[in-house]
Amino acid sequence: MKGAVPVLLLSLLALTAVAHAHAELVTAVPAPGSTITHSPAEIRLTFSEPISADSTILLFTGNFQPVAGIQAQVAATNPQLLVAAVPPLTPDDYTVQWTAVSTDGHPTSGSYTFRLTRFALPSTLLWQIGLTLLFLGAFVILWRWSRDR
Repeated sequence: MKGAVPVLLLSLLALTAVAHAHAELVTAVPAPGSTITHSPAEIRLTFSEPISADSTILLFTGNFQPVAGIQAQVAATNPQLLVAAVPPLTPDDYTVQWTAVSTDGHPTSGSYTFRLTRFALPSTLLWQIGLTLLFLGAFVILWRWSRDR
C-alpha cells in the first residue's frame, strides 16, 4: 500500500503535464472584439508555450471570404509568438482563425473577430472645431473692420 502512493502521485503529475501540453492563446493583436481605425500591418498571436512551424493563421472577411497572402511564421526571437503580415484591408468585420501546434505535436485552434472602420472624428469634436473656426472668423472680420476705420 505504501508503494502505491508514490506511484499514484507520479501518475497524477504525468497526467497534469499531458493536460497542459496544449498551447493556449494568451494575447492577440488586433485584440479579440476590438474596433480599429487603421488596417493592421500584421496579426500577432502569443501562446502559453512554444509552438511549431505547423501553426497557422487564416483571415476571413465579413462574408467569410479568405484574405489572400496571409503567411504565418513563428517569430525567430520568441517561439511562443505567431506572426502573419496582412495586406491593406478595407473597412469590414474580420475573423482570425488560428491553429497552434505545440512542439510535442498537440494542436489547438480557435477564432475571434475584430472590426476595421473608417477613421471618424467624434461629433462633439467636430462641433468644437466648427465653433472655434466660426469665432476665429468673426474675430478676423471685426479686427479688419476696426483697423480700416
